[in-house]
Amino acid sequence: MEKKDSTSLSLNYNTELAKKFKEASQKKVGVDDFIHEFLVQFLSNDTKTAYLKDLKFFFDFLKSGNVQIHHPEEIQSFHFQLYRDHLLERGLSSATINRRLVCIRSFMKWALAARLVSHNPLGTIKLPKVQTESPTVAFDDHEVEMMINAPDPSTHKGRTHRLIMVLLFHLGLRRSELTQIKTSHLFRDRGHLVLKIHGKGDKVRLIPVNRYVFEEIELYTESLLENGVKLLPDDYLLQTELKKKNDRPMDGSTIFRVIEKYALSTGITKAVSPHSCRATVISHLLDTQNATLRDVATFAGHSNITTTERYDKRRRNLDKSAAYQVNYDKKEA
Repeated sequence: MEKKDSTSLSLNYNTELAKKFKEASQKKVGVDDFIHEFLVQFLSNDTKTAYLKDLKFFFDFLKSGNVQIHHPEEIQSFHFQLYRDHLLERGLSSATINRRLVCIRSFMKWALAARLVSHNPLGTIKLPKVQTESPTVAFDDHEVEMMINAPDPSTHKGRTHRLIMVLLFHLGLRRSELTQIKTSHLFRDRGHLVLKIHGKGDKVRLIPVNRYVFEEIELYTESLLENGVKLLPDDYLLQTELKKKNDRPMDGSTIFRVIEKYALSTGITKAVSPHSCRATVISHLLDTQNATLRDVATFAGHSNITTTERYDKRRRNLDKSAAYQVNYDKKEA
């Protein structure tokens, strides 16, 4: 009896396995199936979302020209070339265009590795040269002070908006990093009060928190407590409402609206965004020269210092030009 049950179990398992093999071997019916298989390899949800969006742009462009792609083998080099030219004609930045095109290239490289195509038709097509100067506009020091002091701290909304700007301007956070901060991410490590930040590609970095930033966080959490909201370790630091806890992180668009609102209210008319705050603190550190380029890159979460250099929005300041250091007269040196 025991042997019969074992055989039955084995047969059931093999039948189920055979079904799975059969399903896996069937040809996909649409390009969306291949896209989702391609995205499985990425761990970061942000990366998956960005790649899905960029691939959708490409296939929507092809559809607008009455080209329906059902399989990666149907993608031709001229599809890629026409899409590149289309993006250039739209006046998008070279960095944006390259990001979108690199995403399609990555998809085709995956298709080649998976033997869905015999060759990669996009491998020899050149991408536009990326501008080394980032278009992001930074704030000057006086504007930073005006922005941080603009909200009314006597209201929950005002205190939340103030904390948002303190964290952006002092810690150089990305918008997505800011919204993901939880209470447990603030702790002591080797004698320093630090904030654990989850950055791009699931990279984690620890940023020391100075007294000023800590006091702002403390005032914020104390204000919540006075209104009956006690933040637990797994709660998000930024709370949208006063009487009820968020079960999800604050929407990134809210952060954008906060920066835009107070920039306008303080008379700042240039086009700014949360990324402008990040550019500001990086530029400030490079401008003061109190930290090395490598230290600033580590602080910002940049794996390449070339990326950090692009954020130096104040390098046009001629006061510190190297030209003033040229002196061949040893007697006057």
